Amino acid sequence: MRLKLKIKPNKKKNEMIVWIQKHKDLEDDIQKLFQFFEDQITISSITRIHKYYKITSLNPAIMMSLFSSAHDLISEVYFNCENFNLG
Repeated sequence: MRLKLKIKPNKKKNEMIVWIQKHKDLEDDIQKLFQFFEDQITISSITRIHKYYKITSLNPAIMMSLFSSAHDLISEVYFNCENFNLG
């Protein structure tokens, strides 16, 4: 699972773009996240070697919130303490 946060210079101001790799383990949670932010973000699908969601918004705070929320989802799914056997 890959997350990318890109900041591109634009004529008026910098543009933030969040790239979230599509992954079957997180698909439902990512869709719920998109529904939460649906009025404030634009989603497009990019297909390369790996498939990505490309998300943009005019509000950089929304982009940072989306990025950190997606990051937290990865931690919850893959690093859930109940799944670890430390002994």
